[in-house]
Amino acid sequence: MIEEHAALRDAVRGLVAGHTGDDLWARLCGQIGVAGLTVPEEYGGSGATVAEAAIVLAELGRVLSPVPMLGSLLATHALLGAGPDTRSRLLPPVCAGDRVVALAWNGAATIDGDRITGTFRDVLDTAVADTLLVATGDHLVRVEGAALEPQPTLDLSRPLTIVRLDRALITWRDTSHTVAGLGDVACAALAAEQVGTAEQAFASTLEYVRLRHQFGRPIGSFQVLQHRLADLYVRLQAARSAAATEPAVARVWCSETLKAVAAEMVQMHGGIAITWEHDAHRYLRRAWASAELFGSPAEHVARLAPEFLDT
Repeated sequence: MIEEHAALRDAVRGLVAGHTGDDLWARLCGQIGVAGLTVPEEYGGSGATVAEAAIVLAELGRVLSPVPMLGSLLATHALLGAGPDTRSRLLPPVCAGDRVVALAWNGAATIDGDRITGTFRDVLDTAVADTLLVATGDHLVRVEGAALEPQPTLDLSRPLTIVRLDRALITWRDTSHTVAGLGDVACAALAAEQVGTAEQAFASTLEYVRLRHQFGRPIGSFQVLQHRLADLYVRLQAARSAAATEPAVARVWCSETLKAVAAEMVQMHGGIAITWEHDAHRYLRRAWASAELFGSPAEHVARLAPEFLDT
């Protein structure tokens, strides 16, 4: 890891460890500028890349932080595809952490004049957002009158919303916008977060098997557990590498890795893992819920299949 990336990782990790209250997002934006990492400096951002955002996402994934980093990254990417007036008006307050945008893009809608009808799933951050944008086709619109329906999810740390639009009012639109690339950004960002979550689940499990004793010795000295931990370690190394590859490939591999690590976390912790007070169930919930977010691994494999069949 290059020096700048290590410094960013340490800064985020230290801030997250020291502040877990409602002001964490404001501190992350004010002190580190996480909301505008991938936004050019002319719009109030840092002019960094998705690689830097991935470091932040991995650190937040380690602690299952509820701050709106993933949703903010997608929203800023959508806004960067808009016209210059839209970028100048909306991006600076988003980068500063003064505005949170909820972006509905995983779905379809039809537009009739100043009205829009459609349904979108997996919408993040509607509880904390002050702006709801919808990206569909070549339109980016702000809407009022949307019906927000809680979407069932295992992950209690990441509420999801189904946005239903029944001739909802369009209060503003940008017709120069394109949603191209949003799916890839979502896959890459989620894969980076999943790697961080898996790393922490593995580290917690490794620490536990070193401390937990049975039959007069640490359970980590049992060969069968050592083999299973070694397999997880290899999978984690592969996931780190996969996270920097083609987004859909990264998403599939990192989803499956996190599910495997979280499952072993629960098994190796034994009975304590199924108590409400222990964190193991939270990591298992995040693993299974994030694997289905923005399309399941099976859907991404099906999307990739023609590409591999043609090679």
